[in-house]
Parts: sequence; structure tokens; C-alpha cells
Amino acid sequence: MADMNHLSDEELKHVSGGMLFDATGKEECDPQNPWEVLNNDNCSIIARFPNRKAAADWVTSKFGTYSYNAQVVDWDTVQRLRKNPNTY
Repeated sequence: MADMNHLSDEELKHVSGGMLFDATGKEECDPQNPWEVLNNDNCSIIARFPNRKAAADWVTSKFGTYSYNAQVVDWDTVQRLRKNPNTY
């Protein structure tokens, strides 16, 4: 990773977009940056932000304004996608 909160531009080339997740209260949560941008394919963490707006602004600037980019997902969805990644 480029730093603790973002992937490098090279790493981003292998990502298909980002969903948003509020990780507050989860073990993986960075208390200073609880909003996570997650890879649409497997829900791995792409970047972390202090609030939803910052996360949404970043993800749409990197991946476009498609409806699934900046879509907020719940914990059940994150777990399901991590257990069953979209591989093709």
C-alpha cells in the first residue's frame, strides 16, 4: 500500500470501483478514518476516510459516478462478498 489509508495509483489499476462502508465498531476500524472504500469485487479495503462525504468524493473521482461507486453497504454484505469474491 502507498500509505495506511490509500492504495497507490499502480494498485488502483487492478480495482473495479468502490463501495462505502462505515466500519465504526469493527475490529479493522481506524477510529480516525472509519469510512472505508471497498473493492467492488471482493470488499478488500482500498482507502479510509474520516467521513462519508470524503470517501464518496474520493471514490467517484477515481472510478466515476456510477451508482455502485459510493453505494453504502452494510456489514452483512461486506462479509458475504469477502467470503464469495467476484472472480472472472
